[in-house]
Amino acid sequence: MPLEAAMIIIDNSEYMHNGAYQPTRFDAQKDAVTTNLVGLMTMAGKGSEVPATNTKDLGHILGALHTAASRVGGLADIPTAISVSQLALKHRQNKNLPQRVVVFICSPLSGPGSDEVSLVKLAKKPKKNSVNVDIVAFGEGADETQSSTLRAFVDDVSQGDNSHLVVVPLGPALLSEVLNSSPILARP
Repeated sequence: MPLEAAMIIIDNSEYMHNGAYQPTRFDAQKDAVTTNLVGLMTMAGKGSEVPATNTKDLGHILGALHTAASRVGGLADIPTAISVSQLALKHRQNKNLPQRVVVFICSPLSGPGSDEVSLVKLAKKPKKNSVNVDIVAFGEGADETQSSTLRAFVDDVSQGDNSHLVVVPLGPALLSEVLNSSPILARP
């Protein structure tokens, strides 16, 4: 993966308690997130929150993940999370680095702005600001209807082949294994 300013948005909604991915969805997500990261954000609970921004300190990231694990609940607000992540990246230290947002979604798309038309409209802002957006959908996020909505968003935000949708079906592979072999991390 090339050097870039990245913000990882994790899903800390109520759907994280489901044990469909071993040992839980949140732990599978946490394992995948710690493979490559500079900023961390949550999108459920009381609202989108940025517990760690632009850091190379793995201890800080792990502490933020631990805090997020204690705040699992509520519904994911994907449109707000994507907007807030762009704001966090705008204030990065090295302005020369390309910007990337990686969104983990395992809960259903719900709430205002989560329909296909609204998400495609939302895609214009990161595209205009040259922010690449990758989406990792698993659990309820891997639902066929939801995947098509997320695909429309990724297709609209992508400039060339710089944004990706990775759908992880329930199966024996770990979320981190699938992510490591995906175009998100397996880039030159």
